[in-house]
Amino acid sequence: MLQLMRFNILIGGSHMKLAKLFPSLVAFLLIFALSVPKVDAAFKDVRDTYWASDIINEFVEAGIISGYEDETFRPGNTVTREQAAIIISRALKLDTTNVKPVNYSDIKESDNAYKAIATVTNAGIMIGVDGKFEPKQPITRVQLATILTKSFDLKGNGTSLFKDVPKNHSAYNTIDALYANKIALGYTNGAFKPEKPTTRAEFIAFLDRALNLKEQNTTEPETETENESESVADLLKEVYANEQNLSSYEFNGKMNLGILFPESAVTTPEDKALFDMLKDINVEISGAYQKDPMHFEANIDVTIKGDVQTTFTIPMVMTEDKIWVKLPNSPLLPLPQEFQGKFIELNLQQLTQMAGQPSSALDMNLQTKLGMDIINLFVDLLGNDFYKEVALDSVVVPTGVEGDKVIKFEVTNETLKPFVNVVFNELLPQMFELIAQNPEYVKALGFTPEDIALTKDLFSSEEFNLDEVVSEINKFLTINQFDEHIVITQDNYIGYDVVNVDITMTMEGETLGLKLFFDQSKSKVNEQIKFPIGIPSGDNVIPFEKLMEMEQQALNTESK
Repeated sequence: MLQLMRFNILIGGSHMKLAKLFPSLVAFLLIFALSVPKVDAAFKDVRDTYWASDIINEFVEAGIISGYEDETFRPGNTVTREQAAIIISRALKLDTTNVKPVNYSDIKESDNAYKAIATVTNAGIMIGVDGKFEPKQPITRVQLATILTKSFDLKGNGTSLFKDVPKNHSAYNTIDALYANKIALGYTNGAFKPEKPTTRAEFIAFLDRALNLKEQNTTEPETETENESESVADLLKEVYANEQNLSSYEFNGKMNLGILFPESAVTTPEDKALFDMLKDINVEISGAYQKDPMHFEANIDVTIKGDVQTTFTIPMVMTEDKIWVKLPNSPLLPLPQEFQGKFIELNLQQLTQMAGQPSSALDMNLQTKLGMDIINLFVDLLGNDFYKEVALDSVVVPTGVEGDKVIKFEVTNETLKPFVNVVFNELLPQMFELIAQNPEYVKALGFTPEDIALTKDLFSSEEFNLDEVVSEINKFLTINQFDEHIVITQDNYIGYDVVNVDITMTMEGETLGLKLFFDQSKSKVNEQIKFPIGIPSGDNVIPFEKLMEMEQQALNTESK
């Protein structure tokens, strides 16, 4: 479940005791937000390091394919059947001026792609089904294999052994022809994924190899590195999409957070007590999730160390429209007798209204759609350069989790500059453009047209030099560790996820440190699961309104 929230950060006031520690940090973050020099690539979303950048630029220059008006190429977008017809007719230099008419019920002669569709149909390269061409449907990898074998008269030799394309597969000979001619070597896990939609980058990469084979009988292309990079980005998008479709699972996780403050921040005994607690906070969480009807519950065990160690448990239950939380009774949070052992019931609709958010903020389908759009954008821009497949034994997997592959994300001081460049020059501007172009997203997030306009202005400024800013940051920021290991199961969902962050900032001889460890594993995926807490009811529940009334009474008593 992807929840997207908007946060307004206000700094100032007498209660912000630690504000003096962060002026430098705030300053360079503001500089980041304002510095967006243009990328020196032909397309904003295709960097020179992208595996297919040379092929993309070559095909664009040849007029075979084009980008979009916003200066993007969108290499991860799928190719439709009508787009495939246009690309193939251009690449093969087929005559599209005087074409024999075709009788498809779902296209008209006035359609932009009509002549290209008619041309490839008459050439026997692409055909429709039941009198329809289905121009808007995506081209699958097996359909692309068919197109290429027909276009270039490719022959196989029976040597392909893809685990999802056995020799009795209806398209085995077609896919084997691509393998035998070294046009497609498949994914690193031994699969071909014949029914997977073909991306723009994949389409022209395969087509480029076929053209090279025809024109100059080239030697074997360097596909292994490309294939690994290609599969990582595509795999991640598939995995995150699968995560949204899981019907149920149980989970276990833990988090360790440690913040080290500089000595100058300690001005009172209260400061010291607070900072000592923040040095070591441990959280363990276990629970279960069900998609339909939506039911989530968890037990959150928190241990705060310091002069006096404190441990408490927070049970939590959530449905489509309500949340129940049992507040802990601890020295840090003493509760009145009538609230002890009770669940506080919160109506999500009321909470949304109290927070000034629109009701669409609770639309889980809309939030999930927005979340997936942002994830796909993130993976398209970062997946091939900052994620890589690593060995299965590179991470210790909990008992019961069967990992098929491990994907690692990592940022170091050396890669900080390209990472920040992608995030602030490409990811954030495109993310806000994505939101701005969808009125439902704008409404759900509570943005106003003024918010969108202001954000666009911020991300179009070229006042600051990003390279210089990152170089300055590297002088006082040390990334000891900043990585994530994603363990993917054979069914392509996340079985185990572990994050490690260890950074220090040294300014004027003083050090601020942050350590974070987080992991979570799944079990009983898509199985019948039990909810031991259940839906709180009866005398076990106190409405949130009553808690607010009690707080108001306490405030009134104090003011007298």
